[in-house]
Order: sequence, then structure tokens, then C-alpha cells
Amino acid sequence: MDSATTVACEPAEHRHSSRTHLFVIATLCWNEGSTPAHIRNMSAKGALIEAAVLPQPGSLIVLKRGSLEVSGRVAWVSARQAGLAFGTLVDVSDWMSKRANAQQDRIDEIVTQLKSQDVVQNDAIEASTAGSRELLQLLRSDLVQLGNTLAADVILVATHPEIQLVDIALQRVERILKHLS
Repeated sequence: MDSATTVACEPAEHRHSSRTHLFVIATLCWNEGSTPAHIRNMSAKGALIEAAVLPQPGSLIVLKRGSLEVSGRVAWVSARQAGLAFGTLVDVSDWMSKRANAQQDRIDEIVTQLKSQDVVQNDAIEASTAGSRELLQLLRSDLVQLGNTLAADVILVATHPEIQLVDIALQRVERILKHLS
């Protein structure tokens, strides 16, 4: 599931290194709490992350992914995104590595298998009725609640990355519902 491309950013006074675009999950920790975060891009000196809850600009943070971690501060916050400035240089390739978490290879394999399967089976569509649609909507609601509850537990997310399967199941249900509409 990890994919990356390195691109040079537009010249900026405060940015002197290239950014690598990522889509990996990490944990952002600060004095008042912690939250799962998606790393969108990273350089040796900082990162762009997305998270539901973010600390204030200037807050000291630790970004963790598997056995990797880096300290720094929040440079800026805008809606669900934040720019992080690291206190030390990081090797971006380590953060891209599937080996950052011992279970990441297993998760990537499961995600690949799920993506390769046909999401909406013709038999399921033909057998669907208004009652089935209502059941799928209830299932969707349950999956959203379960996903939000599990994602709020940072320790659980850090030790069980397979929680991503709840989101994948939710996406499948949403595609079926969209197809039935």
C-alpha cells in the first residue's frame, strides 16, 4: 500500500530539500495526546501530515511509525493538515520501507488481495432488495462507528495495523450501496 515518488518542490525560503510523496500511517504524539496520522509527503527535515486532531503550531511532537520515530515541532496547521519540522534529519527511505512495522508486509499483502478481487459481485447486486440496502446502510453505520472507535486508540492502531481492513470493508460497502442506488 505504500507508494512513493520524489519530486522537487518549488523554491521556497524555508524549504531546501526535495519532498517524497507518501501515503503511510503513523502516530503523532504531543503533550496533550496522540492521534493516527497519514504522512502525505516527507523530506529529511519535515513532513506534511493529515489527521482528525492536530496540536497547535509550535507544539513539540514525536512522529512514530513502527520502530521509527522523530521529534520536532508543528510548523503550521490548516484544517486537517499540518506541516512538521523535524529536530533531526531523517532518512525518508526508512519511512517508506514496508519493514517499518513488522506486520506491514502482511497488511500490504491483504490489501493487494482485496483490491484484486471484484468489489461488487453480480450475484450480490441481483439478489439485492430494498431490505438488503437498509441492511447495508446499517452495516456501513456500524463500520464507521467501529473504525472511529478503533482509530481513537493509538496503542491499538500502532500494534495492530490490520485495523485498516475495517476501512477497506467500509469502502466496499459504500461501493455496493452506490451501485445499488
